[in-house]
Amino acid sequence: MKLIADFHMHPQGHKLQPYTHALLDPWAESCMQKGIVYFCFTDHDRYREGLNFSLFREWKQKYPNLNIGIGIERDNDPLTGRSGLVWVRENWENLDFVLGSVHFIEDWPFDRAGYEEGFLKRPIEEIYRDYTANLCRLIDEGFIDSLAHLDLVKIFNYKPKGKILDYFLPVLEKIKEKDLCLEINAAGLRKPVKEQYPSEEILFKAVELKIPFSIGSDAHSWAEVSKGFPQVVELLRKLGVKEVVVFKNHSRLPLAL
Repeated sequence: MKLIADFHMHPQGHKLQPYTHALLDPWAESCMQKGIVYFCFTDHDRYREGLNFSLFREWKQKYPNLNIGIGIERDNDPLTGRSGLVWVRENWENLDFVLGSVHFIEDWPFDRAGYEEGFLKRPIEEIYRDYTANLCRLIDEGFIDSLAHLDLVKIFNYKPKGKILDYFLPVLEKIKEKDLCLEINAAGLRKPVKEQYPSEEILFKAVELKIPFSIGSDAHSWAEVSKGFPQVVELLRKLGVKEVVVFKNHSRLPLAL
């Protein structure tokens, strides 16, 4: 079993950088070196001004042996989330793939280093309820293909007692209802929680609900492409998953493992 697809990567990192050959070439070269044949750029929608669809289409002709898509990660940023949704609607036909994510609870960027004190200001159970409510609102807005790092709220290893499905089952049911995919994201292995997103408990329920999976490293540097994939492969074996999905023009394509 081997993963040859990575559908979550950020060439711009966390700053606005217009797409150029010089910016994108190292990502394609890293994918070739690591055996990643299918991949998609999914920069944050707050940096959407850096995307150049014409340049991207011209650039990817340099790599005919790779299946390269262009996408976006849209989230609930209180400053840019609404305009990001409008932009995604307007550019839906230009995009292959859209990830949906929640990075804010009201105006609190809970997953950013330096903001951890927010987890100590109110009960963790209340924080998880607010987080999952935000996920449900994001799904209801539409214009999403897959949900990214579903339990990102655990990033600093703050977790409620009891069953995590008490919080996330309604989200999984909404994903199923809307016929969306769920991402298995390796970035959590590099974070304080030291665990992929989402947790095994959530993933086993997703398998039971027959929700398809996309796979992403959430790389913010070309050196992080496919990082953590060996652990994801072992997890897929444990889950009994024999295929994942990739996307082209928002259409799901099964990829056997």
